[in-house]
Amino acid sequence: MIIQKPSPPDAAFIESNVVKRFSPLARQVLAASGPIISSAAAGMTNGFSAILLPQLQQPGSQISITEDQSSWIASMAPLPMAFGCIMGGLLMERCGRKSAHLLLNVSFAVGWCVLSMAHGYPQILVGRFITGFSCGLVGPPASVYIAETSDPRYRGILLAGVTFAVSGGILLAHLFGTFFHWQTAALLCSLFMVVAYLLMLVSPESPAWLLARGQRSEAEASFRWLRGFDQTSRQEFDAMVARIGGDAGASDSKGSNVGEAHAPEAKCSPYRRREFLMPLATLLVFFATMQFSGVNIVAFYSIALMQTTIGSDNINEYLAMLIVDLVRVVTSLVACVLLRSVGRRPLAMASGIGTTISLIGLSIFLYFQTSIPLYRNYSWLSLVFLISYIVFVGIGLFPLPWCMTGEIFPVVTRGLGSGLTSSFNFVCFFAVVKTGPTLFATVGVNGTFLVYGVISLLGTLVLYVILPETKNRTLQEIEEQFRRRGKNKVVDGMGAASPTVTIATVA
Repeated sequence: MIIQKPSPPDAAFIESNVVKRFSPLARQVLAASGPIISSAAAGMTNGFSAILLPQLQQPGSQISITEDQSSWIASMAPLPMAFGCIMGGLLMERCGRKSAHLLLNVSFAVGWCVLSMAHGYPQILVGRFITGFSCGLVGPPASVYIAETSDPRYRGILLAGVTFAVSGGILLAHLFGTFFHWQTAALLCSLFMVVAYLLMLVSPESPAWLLARGQRSEAEASFRWLRGFDQTSRQEFDAMVARIGGDAGASDSKGSNVGEAHAPEAKCSPYRRREFLMPLATLLVFFATMQFSGVNIVAFYSIALMQTTIGSDNINEYLAMLIVDLVRVVTSLVACVLLRSVGRRPLAMASGIGTTISLIGLSIFLYFQTSIPLYRNYSWLSLVFLISYIVFVGIGLFPLPWCMTGEIFPVVTRGLGSGLTSSFNFVCFFAVVKTGPTLFATVGVNGTFLVYGVISLLGTLVLYVILPETKNRTLQEIEEQFRRRGKNKVVDGMGAASPTVTIATVA
């Protein structure tokens, strides 16, 4: 009599029992929560000077500052952001996406604590420098980690959560400063970093990063924790192994064909390949278009602009600031929904066209309002165009480049690529804020917005030609799309040329 040993339970069945309690989507949201909260701290950093400086300039302030010192406090945070982006990209490539987030959360918490305990001007500068550097650190890892740990169906809305968190962080910093002393506000901001750190502790490392380091078993365990055992996820992981690890594709004829096709490219540096250079150029154009459309000029000079458009000097400064913040937050929330249901290209085009029309319309009505007394009664039209500008730039031009930073670079160049483009964004940010007052003084407010409108139009036209569609595509498919672009082209729904994508998978 032969007694057969019972077969081990199927792995998919074991996983299904876990999925009944915690779905893969819930786990992906959990993994994305840490980077999203860290991004909110970046928004708090950007908005903190708006509540810090007025309190320091009050007659009863324990720390007195001059006008020159106030400008240094405001600019000390943006100063190290570009360098922080480069370091963030290198750090996540060397230590891993999860480890990079743990380190930047500690750095952020230290910066906020230094601010909360500051008793003089030098300590404030140190705290602002650390939080600004941490703000740069969080840029590349946040988008990349979310992109590498989320399902293509939910990747858009989770990545949009980063820009929503930034807008929400600005609003929270302004609210804290409205109701609390600036040191208490800084301490409250530091508490968010504790939450982000704990969330990252229970989240897995990026499967793509582990696979690129040759740790296939750890990568598979991480992928299954995030995505489960359904057939689509199995195929996506096998495609990832075929592209990054090469193990799964070695025994498959399709995988062999792909390896043969890519053999000539394997001889050159990954930083000289088309799939790195094309995403790099695309994001450089996207970030330049976003920044030189004046998105941060409106944020920095919102009170003065609302006084100009409304035509009154009696507007409450804090109320105006909170109104603009609230519009920005609601728009970011709408962008999250749109990125779940609308493609990247249609949303970018709609945002670019709407931004251009709003800026040019605002320029025209500001000209008539300031030059012809008869039109001063129609100042509400300028306000309408200002609000529509905030809405249109917030649904596409502002969130999309940050979302695509984590999507369109190959895994082997994702760290440096995201770091370079994020750093370029902050360089453009500095250039726009620095040249803004000069433009206002030279060509006037209406002329400045006309310049931004023309740049928005030109940038949108260039993006129409080069911007790919990445919605509902895996990261491997996006990489193949850039590699094959220009070889096998078809016309997509927007009328632009896009490549036919084929991915070798092992069922």
